[in-house]
Amino acid sequence: MRIRTENVTWQEIDGELVILDLQRSTYLTTNVVGALLAKFLTQDRSLDDLVDLLVSTYGIDIDTATQDAEAFLQQLASKELLIADDA
Repeated sequence: MRIRTENVTWQEIDGELVILDLQRSTYLTTNVVGALLAKFLTQDRSLDDLVDLLVSTYGIDIDTATQDAEAFLQQLASKELLIADDA
């Protein structure tokens, strides 16, 4: 999966990210962790990749990292900003 880049722009402000979907006129704001994940998702990644990134960057446990990554992916999907492999 990866973040959709077509008709999408973003601006980083103080480590946080504002992602604007120009096609749907919607936006999503992230905290610093969300900004890290969004940038990581500019290439095709798996949930395990995201979890590993959170564990290695922040030293959190796998369960917490999994919950955080899944929640972020759900936010992206609800805004139609996430595309599946081979899409």
